[in-house]
Amino acid sequence: MRAKGILIGLLLLPGLCLADQKQLYLLGNFTYKGTPVTHAVLFRDERVTTLEQCQEFVRNQVRGSSRGKNLFRHYIRQLPKGINIHPRYTCFETTMPVSRWSPRDFYKYIFLIDLRNGVSFTPFPDTNSCWSSIRKEREKHSTRLFCARMNQRLGDA
Repeated sequence: MRAKGILIGLLLLPGLCLADQKQLYLLGNFTYKGTPVTHAVLFRDERVTTLEQCQEFVRNQVRGSSRGKNLFRHYIRQLPKGINIHPRYTCFETTMPVSRWSPRDFYKYIFLIDLRNGVSFTPFPDTNSCWSSIRKEREKHSTRLFCARMNQRLGDA
């Protein structure tokens, strides 16, 4: 009986070690031009293992200077004439658990995303309370500090 307990403990050990391991993500935030509406998505690709690879992807792939690697696969849907979506991308590492992204899920989670000193996500119950929390900030609704709707759960949120 004791041997079974030790064996089970040894089997669980790798899972516990992986929980604290940093994961690399590409934060994509998509703003509807002329509005404060932003959707954010955290993409993960097992083929990208370093921050430098991710930043290189953002410089070359996303910005259009080279094609063909097909990392962080996603598509920006065309919308009716006159509606422009402006995408921005940021690479970062975190130990925070992130649920899988699905393009079909509702964007029901509201987060204040702060990129000024690293990356932080603060959950809010609704968009108005998020916006009011940054009303007095100098960089409100900028590329570095903004409220966004997400369809992924982060951490304990």
